[in-house]
Amino acid sequence: EYRFQDRVFSAKEAGNISADEAKEWAGKLKGYAEQNPDKIIALVDALEVKNVNLAAQQIFSKASFTTNVMAVVVVTNSVVGGTATNISVLGKHQQTVILRTFDEANAYIGKLFEHEAQRKTK
Repeated sequence: EYRFQDRVFSAKEAGNISADEAKEWAGKLKGYAEQNPDKIIALVDALEVKNVNLAAQQIFSKASFTTNVMAVVVVTNSVVGGTATNISVLGKHQQTVILRTFDEANAYIGKLFEHEAQRKTK
């Protein structure tokens, strides 16, 4: 389930994530990033994810290097928290952030956009 609004590409993932699902997500991320003049943020709802296979982990890590993406914010449960952390470590430095709640994610996204706006006005 995907949605793009206000420079945020949202995705809801559940169950076992395969390489094909990861490729679909990465392709959509790239498409939205290319269509927008300003940097975008990816928000992934991974609360219902049970497993991310190794090939999918590698695809997600590479996707963090997508041009015009400010950050990938993942809301996840403790079951796949370690996997998500591995993805963030293998991806672009400080590009992927793992959080436990949508309140934390929305606050973080707000701060990113605020920081970007401040940089543009300087």
